[in-house]
Amino acid sequence: MSNFFSLNNIIKLMDRKINKDNLKVFCISAMEKVGMSIEDAEITADVLVTTDLFGIYTHGTNNLRNYIKKIKAGGIDPKAIPQIIAEGENWTLLDSGSAMGMVESYKAMAMAIAKAKVSTFGFVGVKNGSHFGAAGYYANMAASQDLIGIAMSNADPSMTVPGSRGAIIGNNPFAYAVPTGKDETIFLDIAMSSVSGLKVIQSKKNGKKIPNNWIVDRDGLPTTDASVFIDKGGWLQPMAEHKGYGLALLVEVITAVLTGAGVTKEAKSWLNELSSNCQTGHAFIAINIDTIMPINLFKERIDNLINEIHNSPKAKNSDRIYLPGEIEWKKYEHAIKNGMRLPIYVIESLQELAVDLGLKINYIF
Repeated sequence: MSNFFSLNNIIKLMDRKINKDNLKVFCISAMEKVGMSIEDAEITADVLVTTDLFGIYTHGTNNLRNYIKKIKAGGIDPKAIPQIIAEGENWTLLDSGSAMGMVESYKAMAMAIAKAKVSTFGFVGVKNGSHFGAAGYYANMAASQDLIGIAMSNADPSMTVPGSRGAIIGNNPFAYAVPTGKDETIFLDIAMSSVSGLKVIQSKKNGKKIPNNWIVDRDGLPTTDASVFIDKGGWLQPMAEHKGYGLALLVEVITAVLTGAGVTKEAKSWLNELSSNCQTGHAFIAINIDTIMPINLFKERIDNLINEIHNSPKAKNSDRIYLPGEIEWKKYEHAIKNGMRLPIYVIESLQELAVDLGLKINYIF
């Protein structure tokens, strides 16, 4: 066991390329071990591995071990089937029943897409939800079918707001995706804090100092000390101060107040309250471009906009202007072509999960 987790062994594993299909097989096997159906396990694995392919490692397979811990503790029901509790021509409200966050979200966005194809606009809200990972995956589901996609979620409070101290509201992730004339979408996936809590936690584990606009201490003052996060009363700062706060509040209204989900402190942590249902809320929106404007004309116009931005005057020492999501698409294409190399903390998490469940490591590498 000690050799298995040795630094030299982990460094060797970091140098090896990881096949996405083998990684999916491992994730599916892990979730089946804790009672999830093959269909739901495949959905979850695709969300997590795709997130890794985009280079967003904090929200990919690194988190599978904690999701499974939460399943074992009763905080997520791996067999739950989201139920429709209210519905109209272009909207639906689902009660997830504390299903796996990726499962409820995939199914909800699929419903929003189906409604948008019939009624131009589709909205699906989810209550009693769980942590859903990277919001951009669901927005891209819509964009891949030539619709504009929007995905958002509230979260347990982890962010202060201007003039306060302590955790007041969640960092409430939000994503949009827009189709273009190419396979790559324009997409933005952000939290309303200056940085995600998972990035602060990773810096905390590594003992690294952080920028002074990431978190505040127990007195509500900016700090570069990641060790004060959560345990010592430190919390996330909103991005752009009142602007991030205002947007976080909007997401809270749409995903929680409107859906009947847990509002602010009623929502529970997926990381630190393993036996509690998260009670979070999500919202998924799809807009059918082709009923408003012919899709080919839209793509021509969006590509003209992209070219205009790319060809804009560049700052000194800048050789390129990127669109939202463009860097992630480059990482994705490189990983598909050449294989992935995962960060050390992801490899450690996957190895520990393999030991927890008695799975073979060669499923991954």
